[in-house]
Order: sequence, then structure tokens, then C-alpha cells
Amino acid sequence: MSTEMKKSELSDDPVVTSLIDEKKPAAKGEVERETWDKKLDFMLSCIGYAVGLGNIWRFPYLCYKNGGGAFLIPYLIFLLICGIPLFFLELSFGQFGALGPVAIWKIAPIFKGVGFCMMIISFMVCVYYNVIIAYSLHFIFNSFTSTLPWSTCGNDWNTEFCRTNYSSNTTMPPVWTGIDCGKGKGWFEDIMNTSVNYTQLNNVSYMGHKSWTESIDVNGSCIQFNTSSQEYFSRKVLRLTDSIATLGGIQWELLGFLALAWVIVFMCLFKGVKWSGKVVYFTATFPYVVLVILLIRGVMEEGAMDGIHYYLTPNITRLQDVKVWSDAAVQIFYSLGAAWGVLLSYSSLNKFNNNVYRDAVSICFVNCCTSFLAGFVVFSVLGALAFQTGRDIEDVVDQGAGLAFVAYPAAVANLPIAPLWAFLFFFMLLNLGLDSQFGMIEAVVSGLLDEVSWFRKNRVKFLAGLCFVQFLLAIPMVTESGMYWVTLIDWYASGFPLMCAAVCEIICIAWVYGVDRFLYDIRCMIGHKPFLWPWWKATWSCITPICIFLIMTAHLAFYSPVEYNKIVYPSWAEVVGWLSASASILMIPGWAIYQLNYHPRAKGSLPERLAAISRCDADWGPRDPMIPYKYRKQAEPLKSRVHCCSSTESCASDLSDPPVYKVNSV
Repeated sequence: MSTEMKKSELSDDPVVTSLIDEKKPAAKGEVERETWDKKLDFMLSCIGYAVGLGNIWRFPYLCYKNGGGAFLIPYLIFLLICGIPLFFLELSFGQFGALGPVAIWKIAPIFKGVGFCMMIISFMVCVYYNVIIAYSLHFIFNSFTSTLPWSTCGNDWNTEFCRTNYSSNTTMPPVWTGIDCGKGKGWFEDIMNTSVNYTQLNNVSYMGHKSWTESIDVNGSCIQFNTSSQEYFSRKVLRLTDSIATLGGIQWELLGFLALAWVIVFMCLFKGVKWSGKVVYFTATFPYVVLVILLIRGVMEEGAMDGIHYYLTPNITRLQDVKVWSDAAVQIFYSLGAAWGVLLSYSSLNKFNNNVYRDAVSICFVNCCTSFLAGFVVFSVLGALAFQTGRDIEDVVDQGAGLAFVAYPAAVANLPIAPLWAFLFFFMLLNLGLDSQFGMIEAVVSGLLDEVSWFRKNRVKFLAGLCFVQFLLAIPMVTESGMYWVTLIDWYASGFPLMCAAVCEIICIAWVYGVDRFLYDIRCMIGHKPFLWPWWKATWSCITPICIFLIMTAHLAFYSPVEYNKIVYPSWAEVVGWLSASASILMIPGWAIYQLNYHPRAKGSLPERLAAISRCDADWGPRDPMIPYKYRKQAEPLKSRVHCCSSTESCASDLSDPPVYKVNSV
């Protein structure tokens, strides 16, 4: 039978005709949702988003801290039982619903607050994330010099405690005191007093004293030396105040770089995914080139293998520590980027029959391999730094901003052609940051575009306004106390709220919507049940939710108040931090209460209203009316309709006969 005859039959089908009427093109003035130009656009965008700064500055440190190679055991376990299942679920959910992170909750309207929770998390993180990108821009521009400004002491921002080599130029305490300052410290007179007792003096007489029965105070003390890069970052770049309570003035240079960062983000996003999907061809792949180059260069330095040894040497006894397992679970949770709304936004732009299962597994594999590779790169260079400065590796290892803007710059400053390596490293950080920033901004934008028609019609104006508002909100973060604010928001806004969003998401899909129906939805997209589907059913229904609950419990059990460089924040700052966390978390119960009272289906008693808005909307299902969906309203399988193909058939065969579905089949 010809294609024309088939289509004619479809158009005569009253059910299909009604569905086509429901899915008619956007009205005049409305804007259709974008889609990816190519499959590779989506893959690189997801890889660029998932592979972020945390892979470079957090995973290697956690691996070293928690038993070296032994840390990989809990890391891989949590990857299998929590990371990949949650990642696969979210990509599948977004692709099937083909809606943004807020509108997609027509799957169960009572959970719509989860979408707003995700969107607010991404919004708040975007504010400080571009501040970190501004730091990278500062270092990039200051790398265009023959001598890196953070490679030497004696500058106007340095103190007397600055040293470039801890094994030389050390000032020692008086011999008679018997004081040993140890490695990395020096004796400074007129700075505090040091108490010396009889035992330390070792029976040495001094100034007529044959013996002492009590301690005496010696003028001076042992002070930890600072690296030149440490003082450059804290005293030149940040000009850090002594606490968050002292705001200080605006760092005008950083403010300029912050403005530049937002201009870059806007220019890459204002044309939508048609343009940003091409930008990631460079921003997502360039970091791998730099990582390989830095690894090759790093292992050539003396002391590099000592660093790699510290990174990988397994300490099996550390597996007895609950904190090790907690760190592994949290790292998996953060590194894959689930529950931010970004994966929902990106996957919603895919074609309906895209093989989302293959994509999810591939992206998770690339992400974890990148983290492991970054560990070799980081520790080879830190091992060389420890050798050059005469310090122990434990003293140079750091995470977060301390690794990216203090330890690593100090290491590359000692390499030949240092400005080149510095430029490559910070340009890599810039690309890693931008990819993640693109994803989070896109999640906020798509979430609001689906909700507000004016935003859809005026997307560029809306994006410009959003970027400008976030730029204004970030101004306190480029003051002299800015790093305290960056740390505060990072500590609270994206930790516990993410876990709350993730556990609500998986409960909604696996327990409220139904895991069997969700597996059927995946079958409709990829043409067959996902490989090892009983495993996915078990993880979504039981294992992964329990795992997230345990992560949340561990997060609270091991909670420690926010601090930066061992400076403890005042109580009011903690309150601000928890308020930033509550701003997103409260969206979940808040919207549930709103839907119970104002949703069109919320009628009758409380149990009846609860049941009504826990069911998906009537139009939930494939957007293409030619795809039969047994759960669609009036969607009885018809002989002429395109089907969700079986495992032996191609989804591209739109005119093949449909299979016979059982009501409860998966």
C-alpha cells in the first residue's frame, strides 16, 4: 500500500483528526519550541554541562582524601545504583515530555513545585558561577606577560610571610629555645610570643639562669609561609576582608570581568540552541586537549610521580569510614548534574525516537573518565609543586577555588614557558565554566518560556533582562568580601535542595506515575525495552530513592557550618544560607498546596483532589499525534497508526503495522 493511501486513511480516522486538531501549529505570534540541529549538538551540550569545574577541582581531592584508589570502589558503586539510573531517568523524562523543567510536570501537577525548585537552584547558582568565570578571565588576561604576576614575592600586595621556595630564605628561632618551626614555617620576631618551658630548654643555661621551673615567653613565633600565588589571589585579586561582615569596596577590575562574562553568555545563547549547540563543539572538546597536554607536561616534572602515587595509592581501611561513602555518593550526585532542570531542558529538544538510553550511558561514562583523567593531571603537577617548594604533598593539595586559583597557578608558574601553560589552564577553566553556565541559564529560560507567553514572543529581551538581573545580584560577590558570599551560596543553595528535588522527581515518576508506564514510554521512544530493564525498574522503584535518602541523611549528619579558609561565618550568615536553600525547597510543598486549591481538577474532598492532581493531564504523551500511545485519551490502537516499534523493528518505519499491546504490558 502506498504512503499516500496510508496518510489518507490516517486523516479519515476521527481519533487522529481530533489529536491533530489538539496539536495544531502555534498561533500567530507564538514561537514553536526549538530542537537540536544534530544529534552531536545534544551530546556535546550534555557532556559540556556535566563535565564542569567539579571534575577538575573536587574529584581528585576527594580521591586523595578518602583512600586513593580505594575511593573508586564506593564511587563506582554509587555510580551504578544512583548516578546512571537518575541520569537515564531524567533524560528519558525530558525527551518524552518535550517540555521545559516546569511545564513538564503535567505528568503529575501536584509535583509542579519540583520544576520551580530546580529552576531556582539553577538561577541562584548561575549568579555566583559567573563570578568564578570572572576570576578565570582575570587570570587569562594577566597571563599575557613574560613573568606571571603570581610567581614572585616583593610586589606591593605581598607580605613579609610570602615565600616562593620554602626550603630557602627561612628565618629560624634562637637556638637556645630549642624550638623547631617545622617545614613550611619561619620564625618572626615581634609577632606574638611563644611560651618555652624547661623541657624545651633542655637544661641549657641562659643569661645567668641555671634552670627554670616555669615557662617563659619568648618574643616571636613560628608563622606559616604563604605562597606567592596564595597572596596574589587573596590580596590582589580578591583583596579579601577579615570576615563576611566587612563588605569592603567593589573590585572594579573583577566587576568589569563579570560584565564581560555575562556578555559572553548572552552572545552564545541569544540565538537559542541553534547557536549554542555549535559553540559547544569547541567549549566541550577543548578542555580535553588541554588536559592531555598538561598531563604530558606534568609527568615530565620531577616529583610528579610522587603526586600520582598519593592520588592512587589505595588505603582499604578507609572504606570502614562512613564519611568516605558519603563523599562518594555526594560526588556522583553533583558531577552528573541531575535535578538541576538542565537535563530536562536539553533532552526535551531531542527527536522523539532518539536513543536516549545509549546517550545516558555514554555521557555518564565520559563524565567519570574525565574525573579520573583530571586526577592524574592535577596530582602530577601538585607533586612537582611539592618537590619544588620543599613542602609535603598534603600541604599543597586543595579543592575548589584553592586548587584552581592558588595551588595550580603556583605549580604552572614553575614550568618552562609558564605564561603559555597558565593561559591554557585558565582558558580550560573558562570553557568548563561556560558549558555549565549555558546549561543552567537554558534551564531557567526554558522553564519560564513554557509558562509565560510574553517571554516566548520576546525571548531575546527576556534573556537580556535575565542576564542583567543576575549581573546585579552578583555585584556583592565582587566586593572585597565577595568570596565569602560565593562560598555561602555554594554551600547552601545547591546541596540539600538538589537532593530534595531529585528524590521528589523519582518518587513522582516511579511511584505516582508508575515505573511500568514509564518503561512503556521509553519503549515508545527507542522501540524496545531498555537493556537490563529489570535493573532499571528496581533502581527507580527502590534502590535509587533509598540511596538518595541515605545521602540526605549523611548530608545532615555530617553537616558543618559554612567556613572559608578556616574562617567561621557568623550566625546571621548561616541564616542567610539556609534561607537561600529554603527559597527553592519550599517551592515543592508551596506549589502542591496551591494546586490542591486552584487546579481545575482539584474538586471534592481532600483525598479526591489529591488523587485528581496526581494523575497526568489528558494531553500527556507524544507530541506527534501520528504516534499511537495507549494511555492517550481515546487512543485505542488502530491498524493504520504508526506504532511504538518492537525490539526487532526500526522506529524510522512510520507506516509499519502496530503491535498488539496488553493493558499492563511494559
